[in-house]
Amino acid sequence: MRGLDALKAVGVAVLVLALNFGVVYLAVAADAQFVEPGHPQSYYTAAAPRIAGWSAPFAGALLLAIAAFLLGARRPQRNALKFAGLIWLAYIVIDLGSGAAAGDADAMLSAQMAASMGLALAGALAGGALAQSRSRALETPS
Repeated sequence: MRGLDALKAVGVAVLVLALNFGVVYLAVAADAQFVEPGHPQSYYTAAAPRIAGWSAPFAGALLLAIAAFLLGARRPQRNALKFAGLIWLAYIVIDLGSGAAAGDADAMLSAQMAASMGLALAGALAGGALAQSRSRALETPS
């Protein structure tokens, strides 16, 4: 792996986190519009962490899987699994760091966060493994 790969992994992690925030926003908006309409804004503000608690881990894992697959398949000479692991590492450092900086360090050290990061790792490695197996299949003569 090249040094530039580490920088790319950080950029991908930032992009995945941003997209994940967008997914959570859409989940909260969908809840407000279709599931629980008619409540005051304070109700939705209070509901947002609960909705984020189930939507963010799954969206993060899916987004990491897609990113690891696309970037791993794009450069078959790169070790897709190592790159996926690097993306995941950057993802957790940025996620935990931003949560701690926001003053929510206690919530960052929870079983739910550990499960979320485990799911994110599974997603990233699944995408990397899929990209690696795809690259091998393309290299094998038929």
